[in-house]
Amino acid sequence: MTEHIDIICVYDNEDFSPAIEYTFALILSSLDLRHKVMSLRRARQEGGYPNEALFVTYAREFVDLAADKQIHIYASDFFGKNYLEPNSLPPTPLKKYEGLPVIYHGRGNHEAWVRKSEGLIETNVDIIASSFFMLSRYEEVVLDIKDEHSRFPASASLAFGEGFLNRPIVNEYIELLWNWVHALEPGLTPKPLWPENKDFAVCLTHDVDHLRRYSFLPPVTRIGSAVLRGGDFRLGFNIAIDYLMTLFHLKKDPFDTFAYILNVEHKLGFTSSFYFMAGGGSKLDVKYSILEPKVVKLLRQIEDKGSEAGMHASYNSYDRPEHIESEKARLDRVVGGEGCGCRQHYLRWKAPYTWQAQESAGLLYDATVGFADHAGFRCGFCLPFEPFDIIRDRKLNIWELPLTVQEETLRHAGYQNLRPEEAYKEMVQLIQVTRRCHGVFVLLWHNSSFDPLSGWAGWKEVYDKVMKYISEQDPWVSNGKEIMLWWKQRASTS
Repeated sequence: MTEHIDIICVYDNEDFSPAIEYTFALILSSLDLRHKVMSLRRARQEGGYPNEALFVTYAREFVDLAADKQIHIYASDFFGKNYLEPNSLPPTPLKKYEGLPVIYHGRGNHEAWVRKSEGLIETNVDIIASSFFMLSRYEEVVLDIKDEHSRFPASASLAFGEGFLNRPIVNEYIELLWNWVHALEPGLTPKPLWPENKDFAVCLTHDVDHLRRYSFLPPVTRIGSAVLRGGDFRLGFNIAIDYLMTLFHLKKDPFDTFAYILNVEHKLGFTSSFYFMAGGGSKLDVKYSILEPKVVKLLRQIEDKGSEAGMHASYNSYDRPEHIESEKARLDRVVGGEGCGCRQHYLRWKAPYTWQAQESAGLLYDATVGFADHAGFRCGFCLPFEPFDIIRDRKLNIWELPLTVQEETLRHAGYQNLRPEEAYKEMVQLIQVTRRCHGVFVLLWHNSSFDPLSGWAGWKEVYDKVMKYISEQDPWVSNGKEIMLWWKQRASTS
């Protein structure tokens, strides 16, 4: 029995077969279109494909397959001799097609972005190179730009400079291709992405940087900082009272918000992911042990609520595979099940090396790839995907669940420096954008970001409002592990 194929994709540049085939497959799989991708040479050798099939061709020059229905994407020079060289980066300012920034312009010999005739659509919007550029984080490999934590900053990215960081531009390229496909094949309909035909998904996540604010020793440094540096005697007094009340068990430690978070989520029918530290050595790593009985009990409580206990990889692990492997092994002693997710501490992440290390450790997915200094779509994509290793020229056996926004990004004076009400509006806008693209909105909210004495006055109210707003939008809300297992199953049947 012949396998049914909706679309046959043909390309001519065999020097970059892995990258081109990867990008085609990712785009068409997200649309749930049955497809076959092959080189032009192989297509001509095999032959036998029906003329009535829809062909998508990708080459610098037009490829005439004598097909009844064909979309031809004119390739740019991206996949060429300057690959991975600085001069392969796109010239700016970018040109736009109907308001859509075009990262790479095809080499078609006509001026129009899109030209249509009977059964044929030709385009100079090189959605293959442009999508690959964003998904692989190509510019981060080519450009050696780092902030004080050795992270590639949003401010150095093309998306930030060209003003489209708040747009999942790869999803928009996919929608553009779908419009062309639907024009030639109106009978094709992609199936819904999410369970129960939900419009979009939300993944709630919490990095557990600290289990408690106070130790047994008085917070002398914090009190002194408030009084001597800030001149705020009231704040210093309130910290001292808060410490004493916590010490004598008259109130919970301000960072012990786990019961509150789980209760809010449970009432709304949500589950979430809590990423715990399982190692480290840097002064910026946390001081609790994943094997401590109280921590083990907390992890059990989280899992009993249907949420995920995942891994928060240590500060220096992002380019040290042995650290990620040892921390994953330590977490596995406490948390069972089919793999787990990971987020790197301080969002320290380096393309593609952190992905390589996480893959080697056997992690199910990563949820790090969002910028620390600005919210938005670092990969230009708001769906889970298997990343591509542009150093080893292969698809990786791990999934990325791209981070959309963390609360610290919005609040931090060195980042976006928003007031609570401004931050709420920013998150609502990002949720709305994600919904329009039928994607997954990934929110990071630390368990320690509710304490007004730690600079979070008014932010608990923001969290509550965001939870309420999400509930009103009626998405599928689940933890990272459940979302990834759903997506993997969907991908395997596409």
